Amino acid sequence: MTTPERLPVSIQTLHAELADRAWTGSFEEIMDAGGSAHVKTVKGRRYWYWQSLTRNGARPPARYLGPDTPVLRRRIRERTGVANARKERLNMVRSLRAGRLPGPDALSGNVLAALSKAGAFRLRAVVVGSLAFQCYAPMLGFTAPGAMARTGDVDVGQFPAISIAVRDRIEPDLISVLKSADSRFEAVPSPFDPRSTLRYAIRDGSQERFAVDILAPLRGPPRDRPVHLSALGGDAQPLRFLDFLIYQEIEAVVLHGPGIPVKVPAPERFAVHKLLVASRRRKDASGLDKARKDMAQADILCRVLVQDRPDDLIDAWSEFLDRGPAWRAAVAQPWKTLPDEVKDVLPPPDVPSP
Repeated sequence: MTTPERLPVSIQTLHAELADRAWTGSFEEIMDAGGSAHVKTVKGRRYWYWQSLTRNGARPPARYLGPDTPVLRRRIRERTGVANARKERLNMVRSLRAGRLPGPDALSGNVLAALSKAGAFRLRAVVVGSLAFQCYAPMLGFTAPGAMARTGDVDVGQFPAISIAVRDRIEPDLISVLKSADSRFEAVPSPFDPRSTLRYAIRDGSQERFAVDILAPLRGPPRDRPVHLSALGGDAQPLRFLDFLIYQEIEAVVLHGPGIPVKVPAPERFAVHKLLVASRRRKDASGLDKARKDMAQADILCRVLVQDRPDDLIDAWSEFLDRGPAWRAAVAQPWKTLPDEVKDVLPPPDVPSP
């Protein structure tokens, strides 16, 4: 791999402004109907909710806005016209895409837009996979080959505990939200429990043309039955090691339409997790192709992070190694293929984390 080409600071600044405006806009759409913000304290932590006005004698449920932070408090204070803000964001997205920054295909973008509008990412659902990788290039200031960021499906993860704790949900349910993006979506039953959903797909006969996979971390004994996520109104596939990836997710923006506010994994966690995923791919032709893509994404992120945010990468790597021998063994071979400047910073997996 060659040294990543870096983006101008002006592009990174424009992208950061777009991300902030997109997330501010996602709250404005809730607030424009009227109401007020209030704080709930749960286990010593403060969380903001929006209580809409009573209509026809009925009080709608409070909508979850997020944990108490200076940024969220500013967004609650600063409310602007949604229409004007949307036009400005459209122009910002066009400028960024004109600079050859990656964005999703039309269907993936429409699916993410529908999920965002329904509140999935406000409720801490997390985009994973190559759609998340697309967000890192302008966020961290590098360019990557188009094939490295290309994807054909949408993968979204969420912790079941978060799904319960936020006491809010998308309306009316996940399949309805997906059908608003494309009416051909259907729920594919799980082979382990026909009453549950394996994934949400657009099919051409018996062939899946496009799929949305909802994922939840798997802890404890293996299980095949889907997990219901109440906040998303749908079922999720349990997946080992996902808890490391989606812990402490971050805000991002997808370059589609006026900019779609989403949550993605922290880039250092994404990079380390990709080393693990690459080692677990099937050894057939398709699996090997995906493993090469995993390693390419891990390689470029590690190179950038070693230069710009080495402490973040080191902390994520140390946490990963501390998970136990099975975790360390899984990344032993991928670690050997990393560039020397990365291996100089990250200790080999067989050495206990200090």
